[in-house]
Amino acid sequence: MVSSVKTLPEEKPVASGGGVNVNISLTEPVLFLRGFEQNDNSERSTAMLRGTLVLRIAKPAKLKAITLKFRGKATTKWPEGIPPKKVDFEEVDTLMSHTWPFFNSQFPTAETGTGADRVDLYKSSGGLGSSPNNSSLNLTSKEAKRLSLQVNQSRSFGKGDTPSGGPSVAQKGYRTFDPGEYTYNFELPLDSHLPETIDVELGSVKYELEATVERAGAFRTNLVGSKEVTLIRAPSEGSLEQVEPIAISRSWEDQLHYDIVISGKSFPLGAQVPIAFKLTPLAKVQCHRIKVFVTENVEYFCNNKRVHRMEPVRKVQLFEKRADGPPTSTFPGSTMRIVSGGGVPYDQRAAAARGEEVQTQDPTNLLGNLGGDANVGPTEMEFNVQLPSCHNMRDKDKLARLHFDTTYQNIQVHHWIKLVMRLSKPDATDPTKRRHFEISIDSPFHILSCQATQANTALPAYSSPEPAIGGTRVPECGCPNAPIRRSSPTGFVPTLSSMGRSRGDSNATIAIPQLARPQAAHIGGPTDSNVQRPIHLMRVPSFNPPAFSDEEPPPPLQTPPPLYETIASPTSGLADYFSRLSDAYDDDSDPERNDRGRVEIPLTPGGRTNRSMDERRTWLPVGQ
Repeated sequence: MVSSVKTLPEEKPVASGGGVNVNISLTEPVLFLRGFEQNDNSERSTAMLRGTLVLRIAKPAKLKAITLKFRGKATTKWPEGIPPKKVDFEEVDTLMSHTWPFFNSQFPTAETGTGADRVDLYKSSGGLGSSPNNSSLNLTSKEAKRLSLQVNQSRSFGKGDTPSGGPSVAQKGYRTFDPGEYTYNFELPLDSHLPETIDVELGSVKYELEATVERAGAFRTNLVGSKEVTLIRAPSEGSLEQVEPIAISRSWEDQLHYDIVISGKSFPLGAQVPIAFKLTPLAKVQCHRIKVFVTENVEYFCNNKRVHRMEPVRKVQLFEKRADGPPTSTFPGSTMRIVSGGGVPYDQRAAAARGEEVQTQDPTNLLGNLGGDANVGPTEMEFNVQLPSCHNMRDKDKLARLHFDTTYQNIQVHHWIKLVMRLSKPDATDPTKRRHFEISIDSPFHILSCQATQANTALPAYSSPEPAIGGTRVPECGCPNAPIRRSSPTGFVPTLSSMGRSRGDSNATIAIPQLARPQAAHIGGPTDSNVQRPIHLMRVPSFNPPAFSDEEPPPPLQTPPPLYETIASPTSGLADYFSRLSDAYDDDSDPERNDRGRVEIPLTPGGRTNRSMDERRTWLPVGQ
């Protein structure tokens, strides 16, 4: 049976020399820290740093110590003055430090072994260095265990004695490592309140693993190599930031009512931001263009927050739609569709709803020609605005680059999304002229790292299909056209259906349960037509709604609404009122209710007359 899981390619060693190669392999390529709240009352979680330190020794080597150190360092730069008298200040803070002393010649354990979790010695051509196994000696497990105990007892030595009678490892200061592969496992829990990896213009936060191999000998230099560990900030497990929408409903000067829905409060770099617009004109108003911006604010703090520095606000335009032209996007990948209205002819509404470019009736107004009766009604549009990806920001200048949000107190990066609409209305004094206005809608939102996608941070949904036979291609990040990290995920377990398909069983079918809620539209993954779009939130919700594509756009309004006189007559209004009043009371009459008898309540006289009423009563005259 051929395994579908392929081996990962070997990584480049971090240090090598004298026949010794040092390699650091991480179990997870990146670690995710949960939550954006960094106060003491917020819920704490941990991320586990796991991996192995591998030493490949080609020839016998004398080693004094093997050490692995994990270190987190935050650097804040502070330039002062103008060249040539410019002075650069730098503040370095140590966030975390941890050391694993895997081997040291001065430790007592150095006498008995190398301290490795696994040792694979290389077999020489003459058979030296290879130990025979139990099966070659025809020994049972019980005999092999008894033999190993006898060997260990014979190797025991008293205080001050050595196994070979010579100087001990501590006295020599080194231990000879035979050719082979020595594996040292390590793990370390990391608090989610640690800052994530940051790299901005005047500051950085960096975590790295540094391996040190000390060799014995006057002319033997130590081997030192480091490997960076990437920590990424992601929303907490119970957070709804990626699916909770931003809803805005306002009116502008009794001229236009607009509803805007953004389907999420956090988006990874390289994803798309779905935005839905519903513009309802209340007068002869015109919408000439709509722009989408992202503003980035970066702040630096030094000297225990006594010194503060703020970069100029960076404003990046992502998308623009003009009434007299097609939509333009700064980064390729943005799309647009007109769901209803917008001056689109009736026979082209289906094409406009699919996102195709159509010719509108009024090239100066996104709302269409409001002078006639055919275009009366709201205009609904959907934008899928593309955020910059990794390769986009490498090609752009620094003014167009965006950094994800940070939670470190000394380096703070946060973003706002900005929607700008260009409107005009007739002048009150001269109706032939129009007055132009720009309204801006700002809302804070989080930009995440491109690796903080749904595929990396969450478990697969129950309704997701099974992987293909060739394995799942997992990209390094959520950016479009990202390189593939590996050919098959480490957590993939083949099911009976997938094994049946691999054997050529065509009857093996996949039952796709519908138990999980659909993903948000901006979450990385293949595009699905059934994914809930933000325009759905503007419609009346239902427990069993039809497919969104099944609803055809309404026909154009040809007739005005009915007059009031046709519904209620002004001359016979009072008679109409009493007739409707009698109808309402007639509906409330229930014949069964009149036939019901009186309900007798216990411990009461019931329907009989009280006997006290039979007594004769005399009245005393007044004044007596």
